[in-house]
Amino acid sequence: MKEVFDVVVVGAGVAGMMAAIKAGERGLKTIVLEKKSRPGIKLSITGKGRCNFTNSASVKEFINLFHNGKFLYSSFNAFSNLDAISFFENLGVPSKLERGGRYFPVSDKSQDVVDALVKEVKKSSKILTSFDVKDVKRNDDLTFTISSLNNSIISKNLILACGGASYPTTGSDGSGYALAKSFGHTIKQAIPALVPIILDKEYLKDLQGLKLKNVETSVIFDGESLAKEFGKMEFTSFGASGPIILALSGLIAEEVSSKDLILSLNLKPALSNEQLNQRLLREIDKFGQYNVNIMLKELLPAQIIRPFVNYCGISGTKKCSQISKLEREKILNGFFNFRIKILKTKDLKEAIVTRGGVVTDEINQKTMESKLVQGLYFCGEIIDIDAPTGGFNLQAAFSTGCLVGSSIGN
Repeated sequence: MKEVFDVVVVGAGVAGMMAAIKAGERGLKTIVLEKKSRPGIKLSITGKGRCNFTNSASVKEFINLFHNGKFLYSSFNAFSNLDAISFFENLGVPSKLERGGRYFPVSDKSQDVVDALVKEVKKSSKILTSFDVKDVKRNDDLTFTISSLNNSIISKNLILACGGASYPTTGSDGSGYALAKSFGHTIKQAIPALVPIILDKEYLKDLQGLKLKNVETSVIFDGESLAKEFGKMEFTSFGASGPIILALSGLIAEEVSSKDLILSLNLKPALSNEQLNQRLLREIDKFGQYNVNIMLKELLPAQIIRPFVNYCGISGTKKCSQISKLEREKILNGFFNFRIKILKTKDLKEAIVTRGGVVTDEINQKTMESKLVQGLYFCGEIIDIDAPTGGFNLQAAFSTGCLVGSSIGN
């Protein structure tokens, strides 16, 4: 008679391994199936190989930052950021707090986190690599059969922790959506989130490589701001990237196909219109016999000056003493509202995380069990949840995985 497991986890990423750890600890006969040759490949490259695995933010802040954040209340209560820090400390991976509330391993090595998880899984469960799941079905006795091209496994419960559709070379290629859909689940179309954006090329030749701090960027449609972020960004050969751009990219990916979007930069967000106007008047007076380009070096990085004056429609070689009131107003507007047309985001395969997936309305948020199929569970990025950078998405993977592993089979 074929061996029957209590739990089969499809996907040896963060969420899947966490689910297996908790299920195994409870004495459930558990196996993790991973299509790649080793577990945790995507985790090993996160945070540029350093692994920002959680954040110091409060649960309320976590919830507010997430797309579909309210769905995660039970998960974050089951396994909080403090639990994550303690968990890895106990596994021999101490952490350190850095700017923005981000926690990293003291070693700065993502692989240390991967190795600790794999070691913990193997204490009470199995990991079977190079097992590419092609089909899952429900049997008459309510067990599940999970099949690859040349093997099959039977289980009383099934956890889909296959990830989203970003970084497909790591195994997170969207294949889990088809498995979920085969059980009747609704899949919200996967789009990129936390991904660079492509801008109109008008100013990019001059701006490429420029890094800006303490700026505010807004996504504008039809004169109205859809969202805004404050912090760091940088211009690239194709557009823009950096923390605040990545934070806006999920919205941009959702809206750009049907709307003409503009990226608006506020280069002086700490100043009011009146404060900047007074500062500009002083600089104009101070540099009266010098040209505008020289004066603007007091207010802007040198690299942005040429595209800035072109945007404002002012000659950079004009003497400051000759600037009219209308031209001063154009300069002020340029500081607060430097606009570049958004063309699209980079492809899904280049995104850090996926927006979309199994809709949350069809999952019990207190257990992560399917509302449609008893014994079927979900955790991690396969669910339609995502947040900005900063350790939030990995924490959601830990938390949903922990909740599944603690709930399954009850």
